[in-house]
Amino acid sequence: MDRCDTHPHDIANGTCRTCLHSYCETCLVYAYGRAKLPYCVRCALVAVGTTPTDAWLADYSISA
Repeated sequence: MDRCDTHPHDIANGTCRTCLHSYCETCLVYAYGRAKLPYCVRCALVAVGTTPTDAWLADYSISA
């Protein structure tokens, strides 16, 4: 069973459509509803044109 890349103690509920890493439900962003594959938080931010800083990623415990 896969584990979340950000929260290794949690079981992965899905895979990011961009980076293909496994993530728990908390880390997944369904930008287009559940009918489409989700993004991880980092890839969702990049998809909308925002580049998350290392400090922001660290504050929210998101792996790069």
